[in-house]
Amino acid sequence: MSILSLPGARVSIRRSDSESRATAWAVAARRTVTGWIARSRQRRALREIAENNDFHLLKDIGVSQEEAFREAEKPFWRR
Repeated sequence: MSILSLPGARVSIRRSDSESRATAWAVAARRTVTGWIARSRQRRALREIAENNDFHLLKDIGVSQEEAFREAEKPFWRR
């Protein structure tokens, strides 16, 4: 059980264990979805680089065009 005390207030809010678990679950879910969104954007950008034949950019990140397409084809939930 955690206690949240507000500065200057005489009231403290007590969280039950189930509320703490729910909060932890919500934080983990948000982190997961945020990671999925970031991964999706990165793969979309990688695909654009590979489709535009920007070989110098691919060389900078150390992947071939085939590797870039292979990575871009993965679903966002796979690492």
